[in-house]
Amino acid sequence: MLDKLKTMFAEPVAASAPPRSDALHIAAAALLVRAAQIDGHMDEGEEKLIARLVGPHFGLDDAAAATLITEAKAAADEASDLFQFTVRINNHFSEPHKIMLLELLWQIVLSDGVVDDFEANLLRRVAGLIHITDQQAGQARKNAQNQLSS
Repeated sequence: MLDKLKTMFAEPVAASAPPRSDALHIAAAALLVRAAQIDGHMDEGEEKLIARLVGPHFGLDDAAAATLITEAKAAADEASDLFQFTVRINNHFSEPHKIMLLELLWQIVLSDGVVDDFEANLLRRVAGLIHITDQQAGQARKNAQNQLSS
């Protein structure tokens, strides 16, 4: 019995291990889902755009991207704030990856041709929470506009 307790305490604690890449993908995809839902609904075009963006940017095939989007929707629905997603992104994404995420968010927001106050506010908050400057955020928006127009 004593030996069993010793081995239990000698094993490394799983909580100190870094999050799985899946958890990071879910955090980023949940922000994309939140951006699509923030204006009150996620239309079919926004959902297809998320699937089109998530696959190549996260290195996933169509089935894995669909599973990720389902998990991201559940995570976004359960979340009471953005912090649980942005803290993971801050801890594990480099600055270029954060800027790319902001570009993806802008693509979702700009996809319907209308940026309402809730969407603009969400992107300002996310940019601040992931430590992206106003200048970088503005450039991310321009890059997103260029991606959508090409």
